[in-house]
Amino acid sequence: MGLTVLTVPSAYAQQPIPLDDLKAFTTKSDNWKIVGDAKVDITKENVLTTTAGKGVLACIHEKGKYGAQYELISNLKHGDLDIELDFMLAKGSNSGIYLQGNYEVQLFDSWGKKTAKYNDCGGIYERWNDAKPEGEKGYEGYAPRFNVAKAPGLWQNIKISYQAPRFDANGKKVSNAVFLSVVLNGVTIHENVEVSGPTRGSLTAEDVAMGPLRFQGDHGSLAIKNIKINNFDQKPGTLSDLNYKIYYGGLLETDDLSKQKPAETGTAPALSWEILKENNNYTYVYSGKYNAPTAGDYTFRLQAAGNSRVKIDGKDLMPMEWKNVTEFRNATINLKAGDHTIEIYNNKRDGWLKPALGLWVSGPGFREVSYASKSSATSAKGTDPILVSAETNTVLRSFMDFVKDPKSKRTRVVHAVNVGSPSNLHYTYDLDKGAVLQVWRGDFLDATPMWHNRGDGSSRPRGSVTLFGNDMTLGKINGQSKWVTDTTGSGYRPKGYILDEADVPTFQYTAFGSPVTDYISVVNNQYFERIIKVSNPASGLVARVANGTSIEKISDGLYAVNGRSYYIQLADKKAKSEVRTADGQQELLIPVSNGEVKYSILF
Repeated sequence: MGLTVLTVPSAYAQQPIPLDDLKAFTTKSDNWKIVGDAKVDITKENVLTTTAGKGVLACIHEKGKYGAQYELISNLKHGDLDIELDFMLAKGSNSGIYLQGNYEVQLFDSWGKKTAKYNDCGGIYERWNDAKPEGEKGYEGYAPRFNVAKAPGLWQNIKISYQAPRFDANGKKVSNAVFLSVVLNGVTIHENVEVSGPTRGSLTAEDVAMGPLRFQGDHGSLAIKNIKINNFDQKPGTLSDLNYKIYYGGLLETDDLSKQKPAETGTAPALSWEILKENNNYTYVYSGKYNAPTAGDYTFRLQAAGNSRVKIDGKDLMPMEWKNVTEFRNATINLKAGDHTIEIYNNKRDGWLKPALGLWVSGPGFREVSYASKSSATSAKGTDPILVSAETNTVLRSFMDFVKDPKSKRTRVVHAVNVGSPSNLHYTYDLDKGAVLQVWRGDFLDATPMWHNRGDGSSRPRGSVTLFGNDMTLGKINGQSKWVTDTTGSGYRPKGYILDEADVPTFQYTAFGSPVTDYISVVNNQYFERIIKVSNPASGLVARVANGTSIEKISDGLYAVNGRSYYIQLADKKAKSEVRTADGQQELLIPVSNGEVKYSILF
């Protein structure tokens, strides 16, 4: 037994469904096949082409040919389940993921729709009753909170956490199915949505305890990859034999409690700080038994105000550390099946800090469960968020933090301008670099960190973010030389921005001896168009309009970046663009010889 850092999934952890062949599924048609890659023509309805290979599940289906024979059904039968996958839709395509074969989360080309409905991408589909009057047959559909659907042909990610209906010993349903959460492209679009019965087009008419995964294949073409599941089919661990000792006074967390006499001792059915008679200057220690029903990796999550420590079998799982009441600690340990000793220590001497104690554990084949009383873990109220919407074109300056890749440290942009639109498309501009830092789709900003209490000056996007980074857009290159990402040698001078009649900004600066204007606008509620104008551009000046791990030419003037996470579309399809590899990255460069760079960002 020992502390571990998870590098390989345990036997019951998240598991991939292999896509080397179709052995994991049953299908009665040949519209589903295993391929190496897929590509979409974004100008044509329902056109998806593939290349030979493995790792991608593709459905090539002609619209208008409906029937259950075109569906793909897993051999796996499940109850509670988490599933994550990447999907790509052809233009105008329509599909769905059915949990237990009965409860559909919609996959749909909803790109550019301002308001999403239950039948848009990520929606929980409606139920249906033919016996009801016309106009009332469909009911109980749930629209996503936001439409964060990407453009057709781009890879999108969805995570679904599902709780199956419950039945008593006689087979009578005692609770409904619940979508605990649905996360689309990094944004939570559903939480704790209860479904009273199977949605329209279900595999069975009534709820079932176990059923297969089912992918709709009779409404259009799509591709799927990276399917991962966590099948929660095991009993959770138990916490028992809880005893506690309480010490009052200003004891330090380093004091030896064996030399102190406890003020109180006792037993408890669950963890709670409410055993205390005082709300500060206390130390208590819980000791008990944790039973791991299955060998494997167990993740413990602790909430404890002040100094805390957790030991398993006498060894530190979480060493002594001070935390605020709203902060959580996490640690994973590999446990053998059977009983283990557990000790939880909490010391608080900060009078302004409210007491709190919560412990949650997830493990092999079971979801996270709580071992503390509800009032103990929720006694400390979090900060009410300060949210900024963009009912009209809105400009808000703040700091903006970002991490470009997992290996990089956090970077703070101190002269960030956040521009929001009623189309629910927003972006951040770095005034110090003349760079579009990021774009996102959804709500505008969370300004809580900027305005709560003293604040730290920063805000956060409230949507599905596509990050570009704050490298300077204009520059000069010499062969395969590394792109100069900052303003070195450019003579860059920011000149702020001006607003037009619709409050859309045009950014202004000088660089390489020339005045520059930079205008970004929303087109058709779907994408951004960027126009950079340079007066009397210097010889050899180029704009780097994209960089990433990969840049793929899809068609004339259309490029897919970072494994098709977003598109760059050049206004001039005949522009002398160049994709070059430098410093381990690929870059899309456009010459600024005619004084203008015009392109669109489709995401």
